[in-house]
Amino acid sequence: MVRERALEVLRGRIEAGKPVYDFTGLASRPDPSAEPDELRTYLCEALLGPRIEEEARRHFEAPDASVFVASRTTALIFAVTLAFGPERVLHVLPRGGRPHPSIEEACSLVGAELVEVEEGEHPDPRDFDLVFVTGCDVSWRVVSEDTLEEIGGSGAVTVLDDASGDRVRRLHGQDPGPAYGFDLTVTSCDKLMDGPRAGLAIGDRSVVSEVRGVCESMGWTVDGPTLAAVLNALRSFDEEALRRRYEAVPEVAGALRDVLDAEVEETGAGVVLRGSWDDVEVALKLLKDHGMMTITALGYGGVERELRFNLLTSDAERFGYDRFVSVLSEELGDVR
Repeated sequence: MVRERALEVLRGRIEAGKPVYDFTGLASRPDPSAEPDELRTYLCEALLGPRIEEEARRHFEAPDASVFVASRTTALIFAVTLAFGPERVLHVLPRGGRPHPSIEEACSLVGAELVEVEEGEHPDPRDFDLVFVTGCDVSWRVVSEDTLEEIGGSGAVTVLDDASGDRVRRLHGQDPGPAYGFDLTVTSCDKLMDGPRAGLAIGDRSVVSEVRGVCESMGWTVDGPTLAAVLNALRSFDEEALRRRYEAVPEVAGALRDVLDAEVEETGAGVVLRGSWDDVEVALKLLKDHGMMTITALGYGGVERELRFNLLTSDAERFGYDRFVSVLSEELGDVR
């Protein structure tokens, strides 16, 4: 298995005292620090819950919204599908976007018909019991604001799957999900922010209540340290740092085009490279020789293993963008 090979390489570098660098956008640095009572079961919800709600409302610019934290964003996708038990589900993706498998799997679980299309090709949302929009796909392709406005205000039951999109879309001049009228916006607290691997839901009070009920019955809840890390992540989120790194992406993409005999796609948060090489073997070599962590090498089974790099992480900036171009030029070989 690719991931097991990558984990072995990663473990070897760390044990040897060699640095590693996150080009996945997922290897966050969560801070679970809190007072002892705030980490205890039940007490954590009473003490940290209201503060998380306050910070989430501020972050999403939704002062009247309801908030809930679950074990994963995937759990929230399953929970909203189970809660509404739809017969027909629409899933709208950015142009050229690839779907996360959780929506298809959730629909299979309830026996719902799933229509999955790119934006601009979607049917009337009102003809469906539940509508998902992916704000930013696995390669950081961003949905258009026109689509968000159209579907969020359609009157259907709508969910914005904004796992990393909440951060990436802001860099493209877009607003937080609730501003477009979505009944529920879900995001991952570990993607491009220093939170734990947990999912946060914000939106309509009745919809959040339904989702909470399913999550609690299925055990998709979180403990005190996780809640503390979510709170600290919301408080420490630095949008300006992301904007600074995003400004480097076009220049990096252009430099790669100058030196590589390959297709270089500039996406909403980094680059995707396509060439004659073996993506997995390249990713494993980059990890072994340079400590560069990628989804290509470390992603779970079923992940699209194209060679892609998130350039918005603090590690990418620390690695150095000039060095990044130089390393890929040397490793990928076929230079012009």
